[in-house]
Amino acid sequence: MQKIFNVFITVGIFLITQYAVAGIQEMDVAITDQDLSIKKITSKQSDSGDNLIIWVAPGFGTHQRAIDMSEKLAGKGVEVWHVDLAESLFLPKSTATMRKLDGRYLKGLIEYAHKTTGKNIILLTRSYGAIPVLRAMRLWQLAHSRGSFYLQGAILFSPELYSTIPALGDEPEFISVTEATNMPLMIFQGEKRGNRWQVKDLLNKLQAGGAAAYFKILKGVNGVFYSKDLKPATLKQVELMPAKIIKSIKLLSKTKKPAHAVKVKLKQNKKSEPLDIRLRPFRANVKPLEINLLDVFGKPYKKTDYKGKVTIVNFWATWCPPCVEEIPSLNHLRELMAGEKFELISINYGEEKDVIKKFMNKVNVSFPVLLDPSGKQAARWKVLVFPSTFVIGPDGTIKYGVNAAIHWDKPAIINELKNML
Repeated sequence: MQKIFNVFITVGIFLITQYAVAGIQEMDVAITDQDLSIKKITSKQSDSGDNLIIWVAPGFGTHQRAIDMSEKLAGKGVEVWHVDLAESLFLPKSTATMRKLDGRYLKGLIEYAHKTTGKNIILLTRSYGAIPVLRAMRLWQLAHSRGSFYLQGAILFSPELYSTIPALGDEPEFISVTEATNMPLMIFQGEKRGNRWQVKDLLNKLQAGGAAAYFKILKGVNGVFYSKDLKPATLKQVELMPAKIIKSIKLLSKTKKPAHAVKVKLKQNKKSEPLDIRLRPFRANVKPLEINLLDVFGKPYKKTDYKGKVTIVNFWATWCPPCVEEIPSLNHLRELMAGEKFELISINYGEEKDVIKKFMNKVNVSFPVLLDPSGKQAARWKVLVFPSTFVIGPDGTIKYGVNAAIHWDKPAIINELKNML
């Protein structure tokens, strides 16, 4: 007989603040030994509606765009509860925290929300928030496997379900619950998001567990809830998204729910390693790929032969703070390597040339910038995070990979690059 896991729920609500904006409240919900801080967004319409969204912060707090969108949803009859698990549990706000959360507190919140409102529950999150969301849904299934279907599924924005960030050039590994998810999912994927080209593998993993995973690409979008993404395509999606979320809820509600949870196939996930802060020997396919792109000024650039010099290939984006932070050291590196057999190739990920030019008017970039507007070049090089940098030796093979920002002008790095010549 299948073992049923449940978490005893002791619930208490304490109204703390009534905001000046009508319909926004903060309350504490006690789940076993922890109080979860909830931001509840309602209106007269949502008070009488049938659906409640539990909006899970992805590990770095709740952005204002999410609150604004929630108010619009409430006005259309959908109640929204925001919860930041890391903040409530006094944990660091990081992707590592999201990987560690087992889903039990969120599972308890699902039960409590339904018990107190009688509404159908939909989970919503983005990025690494998808990890505790999938775990919570499975825990809920294990406790409610006899025909209770008030949990309708989840809406995920550009979900990141990696057990760890792999070394540069390696394939990402998904957490075990990915293949043990069979609840309905609606996935909105930002076309310009760094994980865009891993979506096919993700969908295959989800479908292996029997999940009905609906999928939609958001063209031209990095992150709907990323406040610095001000592109017209993104702002248009921000405006349209409340209606799309409501349509997604209707789709999930009509999708058949499984009677039982899928058994997790236990596997030995790779040990999570910190992002590189040094030159790390490259372990994947050491042969670099051809580059055939235009630079920011429209000039063609093609490279097929990397022999005879030390070549650095750096993938970056203007919206990536670590990428911007390492630009001065790359500028200085180029100066220090002047006169040597050395080349620095910079490839911008997923941005339009006008955006990059505007950026370069404010920030000194002394090296050429090539354009990868579709992100396909980055995908071919198996770039998952930014910045990512490859160091190619004079023999034409990749020697080192760095998937973080470092100080490229440190004496130790300069000496290593010169010793390669």
